[in-house]
Amino acid sequence: MLVYALALGLGLGQAIAQSGLRGPLQASEPEYAPGQVLVKFRSGITPSQRAWARQVTGAQLIKRGQYLDYELWQFNPYADMRAVAAQLRHSGWFDAAEPNWRVYLADGWTPNDTLYPQQPALPFINAPQAWALWRGDNNFIMAILDTGVRRNHLDLQPRLLPGYDFGGDVDGVRDNDPSDPNGHGTFVTGIAGAVTNNGRGVASVAPNGKILPVKVFRDSLQGFLNDIVDGLNYAVAQGAHSINLSLGGGSWGSFASVLDNAWNAGVVIVAAAGNNNNTNPFYPAWYPVCIAVAACNLDGTRSSVSTYGSWVDVAAPSGDVYSTTSSGVDTYRHNTGGFTSYAAPFVTAQAALLYALVADGPTDRSVARAQAVRELIESTATPVNYVAHGIINLQASVEKALTVPVRGRVQIQNYTGSYNGRTVEVVLRPQGGGNAIATQNGTLNASGNFSVSFFNYLGYYDLAIRAQGTLLKRVPNARMRYPGVSGLNLTLIAGDVNGDNRIDDADMLQVLFSFGQNNPSIDLNGDGSVDDADLLIVLFNFGMVGD
Repeated sequence: MLVYALALGLGLGQAIAQSGLRGPLQASEPEYAPGQVLVKFRSGITPSQRAWARQVTGAQLIKRGQYLDYELWQFNPYADMRAVAAQLRHSGWFDAAEPNWRVYLADGWTPNDTLYPQQPALPFINAPQAWALWRGDNNFIMAILDTGVRRNHLDLQPRLLPGYDFGGDVDGVRDNDPSDPNGHGTFVTGIAGAVTNNGRGVASVAPNGKILPVKVFRDSLQGFLNDIVDGLNYAVAQGAHSINLSLGGGSWGSFASVLDNAWNAGVVIVAAAGNNNNTNPFYPAWYPVCIAVAACNLDGTRSSVSTYGSWVDVAAPSGDVYSTTSSGVDTYRHNTGGFTSYAAPFVTAQAALLYALVADGPTDRSVARAQAVRELIESTATPVNYVAHGIINLQASVEKALTVPVRGRVQIQNYTGSYNGRTVEVVLRPQGGGNAIATQNGTLNASGNFSVSFFNYLGYYDLAIRAQGTLLKRVPNARMRYPGVSGLNLTLIAGDVNGDNRIDDADMLQVLFSFGQNNPSIDLNGDGSVDDADLLIVLFNFGMVGD
């Protein structure tokens, strides 16, 4: 029987190992060694049985532990090793089975860019800790509307999309060459998206992702509203997920509708709050669809030049920033001015990082996705008294994006008591069926409401939910991404006292053994006593099996 159970369980494990079941978005570097799992057989499993187990699962033995009796196995490198490990544990042959998890120093992932040690603004927003979890997706796009970009800069070029020049050179003639004669746009671009971990120059807030350079100024630094309006529409049409506006001035009047249109298309719009050292409106940051960004120093205080006030949403570093310049193909400079132009791209890059975690793919742009990104940025900011929400915290926002709540309400058939404190179990399974990948337990409130969370399981999965004493109820195709799964309303069948997901003799015996007692775990109808009513529930549902 045990051999049969192993063959069945590990046969499923092999199928998982060969196909992989994670959602479409994975971190640029998996959180475990690709395809590897550590197993520790339970006592009594012979060497020949171990060899058979490897054969039936399609695993290759890499090594054995030197001081502990474990084995390191290799599967398909594209598989979800958490699912494989769960299958192995379910077989009953192992004391332990875990992916070969990556381990990082406590200060997070450190890129090898030569000037990174001179970029204290990145640790200030907890970027290394965020990067240890997630470094973005190259299919997501940040559009930088500015003075253009040094297109052949060695620390930018690999990430640049072609872009366009709406401002023109000197004569205002538009073309497809968004080169930067001024340097402002190149500096802004490097903050958001310089090539990171390439052994050169600077690191950026978003190590992965594409950059769309959109020149909206003339070489003389003259800027006009019509060019920005056209540049915004172009960025939306090109698939941008976040747009950076380190620019501004007076009111846009009715032309502010272009910002509304971009937001309604699912684009996160980030704008510098201005450098006026007051609370006066600065446009376009003043418009509600924009995330208005103030500049802060690395001690958390406001930059002396930054605009501030309750209408400004968040703050980001600007007074001690290193980035790329347009004076050469491998040149950089240090800024100490504290201007909001250089704070905004921190947030634009943060938005692109987070967008890839809340969307199903790059074409999944919507107001709901943009709103989720904005809420993540603002709700995780560290509070200060000069902006509405606080200083951005990259680590906190990524961790929150990776935490997927599951919320709902259950009703148990024939239950008359209070649900308050009754346990609930939520099981995460591969989409279409299979054994549990992860399980979270919680408690019901008096109305039967519950909330649990899963960390770093993104994609589409099946859920199975049960309350204490009930069978599992399947919820297919649950979208496991922030802001989570909500609105579940389930009616559960009572009678599974022992939790094996079937109602049978074992459940009846437990009711009989506790007959007449006040045992909440076996009191199926919640009337305060284990009695004939509970026995009838088991008899009525006898033979039923959960989903």
